[in-house]
This record gives sequence, structure tokens and C-alpha cells, in this order.
Amino acid sequence: MKLSKKTVLTIFENPKSPYFSITNDVLAVATIVSVFTIVLETVPSLSIYSFWFHIIDWTAVTLFTLEYCMRLWSARKRSSYAFSFFGVIDLLAILPTFIGLGNLMFLKSARVIRIIRFLRIVRLTKLSHLNIENAEETLGIFGFNIALYACALLLAFLSVGALLHIFVTSDGQYWSVPAGMYWTFSLFIGGLPAPIPPGTAGTIVFIIAKFLGMALFGLLIGVIGKIFNQLILGKK
Repeated sequence: MKLSKKTVLTIFENPKSPYFSITNDVLAVATIVSVFTIVLETVPSLSIYSFWFHIIDWTAVTLFTLEYCMRLWSARKRSSYAFSFFGVIDLLAILPTFIGLGNLMFLKSARVIRIIRFLRIVRLTKLSHLNIENAEETLGIFGFNIALYACALLLAFLSVGALLHIFVTSDGQYWSVPAGMYWTFSLFIGGLPAPIPPGTAGTIVFIIAKFLGMALFGLLIGVIGKIFNQLILGKK
């Protein structure tokens, strides 16, 4: 079957297409697995599995590159897609892997920004094709708001963990992303040891993390309030 631009665009963008669910499910699984792999490969003790991490990463990058090229080719206006929010996210999901072919230490560390692939979930989820009211109706007021908060929390953990891995060293060693995520969790929870990371960069990351913690606490209050209004008072 010869693929036209309209057919490709329908596969990616139209939920009624028979291939839409399959395509998006495959890309969603590849996104989740690749992000999970990126996080694990920053752990020094897991370096023995680096070969398999690279295989998984390049498999995902091949899929994402093919997707990006097909979206760019089928776009009604290529510049509009290329410079759109999701177009930039799609490009950033693949560039760090190609740039990381170099042996510069900073580039090796900075490749962790591939975690930005997590944002692709926003595009790939079927909720992105629904409005807020329909999404809440599908998941229920409780499920939708909990899912929203969980995604925001996970993104905050990943972002701070990546910042610590890129910019902060302790005793000459980079932080692993999981260690940074645990530190962020400890900071958000309070009562658990979460010392300020060393150096100016560590202080800046600490301030960013504190700000994110306060913002997420405010979001949590909003989520609880919305659920309370819906379930107890019957208000939307």
C-alpha cells in the first residue's frame, strides 16, 4: 500500500484510524522503556549492562527518528510542525543520542536530557485528543486528578534528578538520576535527610527543587479540593 501524506497524518492524529491505537501504543511503550533505561544507565553499578542500554536506546531512537521524519513529511506546513512545542520535543528526543556519539565528558553526562522523552507521553496518550471534561468523564474525577498529579510529580523527580546528574558532582563522581530522584523525594517529604548538594550548581538545584516542591504541594491542595467538591458537595 502506497502511503500518502494524508494517510500518514491520519495514522498519527486521527483516533478513528484503525492504525492509530497500534502506532501510539508502540511509541508509548518505547518512550517509557527508553526513559526507564536512561535513568538506570546513570547508576555506576549497572554499567555492566551498558551494551543492552545502548541497544534499547538506539532501537527507541530509530522509531522516534522514523516518526519525526514521517510527521515532518506529512505535515500540512512543515515549519509549523518543526517549530511547534511537540515538534521541538520530538526533535530533542532523538538529538542527544546522535550528539552523544562524541566522547566529550560533558556530552556523555548531558545525554540524560533524553529524559525529555517523557513529555512525549502527553502527545501519545489518547487523552491529548479529548478535552478536560471528556477526560474527567472517562477516568472519573478521582482517577483523572490523581493521574495528573502523579505525572507532574514524576516529571519533577526526573527533572531534578537529571539536573543533579548533569551539573553536580560529589567526590568527583556524578550523581545518578535515581539518587537525585530519591534526594528530591526526601526534600519534598521533609523529615528525611536531604542536604544541599555541593557547589553553586548544587545550591541552584536545591532552590529549584524547593520551588517545585511548593508548587506541587499547591497542586496537591487543588487536587484534593476538587475531589472533595465533586464527591462530597457534588460540585463540578
